[in-house]
Amino acid sequence: MISRRDVVTDSAIAVVAEQGVRGLTHRAVDALAELPVGSTSNVYRTRDALITGIMERIGDLNSQQLERLPDSFRANDKPAQEIAVDFCMNWLTTDRNRFYTMIMLSLDPALPDEALAAKQKNMAKIDEFVMRLAEVDAEMARSINSSVMGMMITELISGTADRAHIDTFMGQFLTWMNAMRKQG
Repeated sequence: MISRRDVVTDSAIAVVAEQGVRGLTHRAVDALAELPVGSTSNVYRTRDALITGIMERIGDLNSQQLERLPDSFRANDKPAQEIAVDFCMNWLTTDRNRFYTMIMLSLDPALPDEALAAKQKNMAKIDEFVMRLAEVDAEMARSINSSVMGMMITELISGTADRAHIDTFMGQFLTWMNAMRKQG
């Protein structure tokens, strides 16, 4: 069963994705979640606390998804490129609200300190995951994340989630990565 905190936070993620950061209010979250007025402020007293809750929830959901990803590699016969494309497509379609909100809040220069810490923790977990999965050092993991995130943000900005484009990018990117490994 999903907790009230998760209902509120998931609704807040959707509010940011639908209305932008400016549209994020306790009342907007209550309305989207179809909760009585004041429910969100009972869970998150301030807007900063709500933003921090969003960043923590995004980090938790990302971590859960990343933990399941290695099973995808072991469980089916798909090549790594196809699994990577599936992962990107998921963040650009099914989990678009989460990805969009993560990017929008991450770019906010007025992010509360606690939310900034949650963002940094999330990015560190993503880097650590890439380090383990790709068997690369921290610097290369950051380069990989920057490249893939950049492509995904470009898709987000253009309003597309073009699988063929993402597949082409990942093919070129994996070719580059393999060449870098051979040089190293």
